[in-house]
Amino acid sequence: MPFIEKMPDSLEPELKKLEGAVQCALGADLTLDGRFGEEWLVITDTRMLVYSANGKGFSIRLDLPLDKIKTPAVDALIGGGALMVTADDALQEVIRYTNACQRKFGRVCRYLVELEKYNEAAAKGEAKEKPTVEPDPDERTRCPKCHLLLPEGTRVCPACLNKGKAILRLVAYLRPYWHETVVVWALMLLGLGLSLVPPYLTRPLMDKVLVPTIERSVADRLSLLGWLVLGMLAAQLTVQVVGVMRGRMLVKLGKRISHDLRVQLYAHLQLLSLRFFQKHSVGAMISRVTQDTQSLESVLVDGVQHLVVNVLTLIGIGAVMFVMNWKLTLLVLIPVPVVVFVSGKVWHHVMSLWHRFWHYRSRLTASVSDTLSGVRVVKVFAKENDEIARFRGKSEEMLAADLAAEQTWTTLFPMLWFIASTGSLLVWYVGGRQVIGGNITLGTMMTFLAYLGMFYGPLQFLSRIGDYLARSLTSAERVFEILDSDPDVKDADDAVAMPTIQGHIEFRNVTFGYESHKPVLKNVSLDVKPGEMIGLVGKSGAGKSTTANLICRLFEVQQGEMLVDGVNIKKIKQQDLRSQIGVILQDTFLFNGTIAENIGYAKPEASREDIMAAAKAANAHDFIIDKSEGYDTKVGERGQLLSGGERQRVAIARAILPNPRILILDEATASVDTDTEKQIQDAIARMVKGRTTFAIAHRLSTLRNASRLVLLKEGEITEIGTHQELMDKKGEFYRLVEMQKEMSTVIGVGV
Repeated sequence: MPFIEKMPDSLEPELKKLEGAVQCALGADLTLDGRFGEEWLVITDTRMLVYSANGKGFSIRLDLPLDKIKTPAVDALIGGGALMVTADDALQEVIRYTNACQRKFGRVCRYLVELEKYNEAAAKGEAKEKPTVEPDPDERTRCPKCHLLLPEGTRVCPACLNKGKAILRLVAYLRPYWHETVVVWALMLLGLGLSLVPPYLTRPLMDKVLVPTIERSVADRLSLLGWLVLGMLAAQLTVQVVGVMRGRMLVKLGKRISHDLRVQLYAHLQLLSLRFFQKHSVGAMISRVTQDTQSLESVLVDGVQHLVVNVLTLIGIGAVMFVMNWKLTLLVLIPVPVVVFVSGKVWHHVMSLWHRFWHYRSRLTASVSDTLSGVRVVKVFAKENDEIARFRGKSEEMLAADLAAEQTWTTLFPMLWFIASTGSLLVWYVGGRQVIGGNITLGTMMTFLAYLGMFYGPLQFLSRIGDYLARSLTSAERVFEILDSDPDVKDADDAVAMPTIQGHIEFRNVTFGYESHKPVLKNVSLDVKPGEMIGLVGKSGAGKSTTANLICRLFEVQQGEMLVDGVNIKKIKQQDLRSQIGVILQDTFLFNGTIAENIGYAKPEASREDIMAAAKAANAHDFIIDKSEGYDTKVGERGQLLSGGERQRVAIARAILPNPRILILDEATASVDTDTEKQIQDAIARMVKGRTTFAIAHRLSTLRNASRLVLLKEGEITEIGTHQELMDKKGEFYRLVEMQKEMSTVIGVGV
């Protein structure tokens, strides 16, 4: 499938003139001199061309035959990169681009490298399948409307988000509670209707009771006064009772919805892939789960209801006022279009201010989470004052953003309210003239003014609806950004269940990079039999931990394939795969609970006897029972109340308990004393029996018992064999061992 991006209309006719099929057509955002501009790289079956924008269309700037291109590479530049090739024995810079385009041009570079290898093999008669360049599934796409890059992991463009659809999406959360919602809205309408009664009774109170008339005696007027006041009392009392009932139901409904939204958001976070959390701070996610969902509760329960109540109140009061005196009603409505127009104009500005405030608040939360998690490092380096200053700076940023948003609206709102209230002044003047002229009664005038007071309340709320929706929809966008994010790693539609894994692991020409244009593993092939122990060795950054991550399928292989018991790892249900893998890391993480809870984490149904058996196998039982509360001892946050060796042995017990078929030991004995290391080594020796094991260790002597050692260098396997075989070979592994011996000797002499 060709890798062709949506191109300008003026470029498409140029491509139709080319001979051969177009394999890729990609846009770059820099010109060759490093300025912002538009250029397009086009590769056909036989040629590579670069089209440059010339103001009227596009013209060819570079045209090279593919069979003349050698040693393609990407050159990293400040803020971007360049695609380089050798043609006619001269190094040429093909095209430049910013960091936003690095992934796709890195993919093109790999295609050109594979094509060069293919051409060399074809010349020898050994060519296999011709390579192709395909779209990168991880490439960030652009919004089809505004063409801005979409946020990582989401297909929703914040700039083009339809606010009406966002509100409807929020209202959908009321669906499971539609019975309660109907009752609440019925009570709301009842209260609204009853609230219109007292002002209506003002007219007979004024015209038939308070103003003396010949037709009615004082006794009749006093009797009517009593009945009218009782009617007002009954209406007001009923309104309050209805309001209490509605309020209690709303509180219950709101808390349920908030709970559902939090759980849905947290559950979706758990299903997202590890790559998502590498690109988003934990503090920001905490902010969205707690604060943003709380904001959405208010808009779902209070906001929507108040919006409907105020709109209906305006309609109802407006209708009554229009029936009473349509001329005065029109005077009231004169300022309304001005208020609506001004509110619409300031909407986007206020929205942007709240976006900025939410951004700074998220940064502040992330900073607090980060600092408190590393409080030990802060204390050790005596950086308390620096952290206080850093927090103060971020808090001042949030303060400035908050003040800008609040002060903007508190400045605009009185202006809007003044404009709206000018209608009441017109009513007083024109209506007063009508009363004096005998056209309307004083009771009608006072009733109209009473309704006018009620009319301005909803109008005041609606004039602030822009500010209210700006806050709420900003929270909605932040929550929906997560809910609309798709996991990078997910079960295939035809994924097979594998409740029992034998442990046969095979890498077939695996290439992987956390950034697709920077591979960490390159064309790795390895066949590991069930029960075999593989030692992964090499320098930091060689790809050892990355290999372990791929076995756990925390990331997807980009090229090649991985098989478990002969089945492609992408076709295995993640739950079945990971439930049969035990992982022990150098930086052991324990949850803030008891020792027993941490050991039983991977198998919650395990009995206390099973937990104790796992602890004994991990050489942890003795130190556990020596503690005052035994297995019920609290380990503290991240296990900080235990020593490093104790945490490591608890982690080993946790890995042993579910009886995994595959073990991954990533520096499991690092940073512990000799006695503890001996106990951990004994526990590991018992663990690995009959299990497929991948062990990573910088202390090469700890891998003597491995079935085979695999030496990784710059993402490629350079040596494979037993410990003795690699020592006899006197290659890279031998050099690393000798270097460690020299370091030990130096340390010994120094001591």
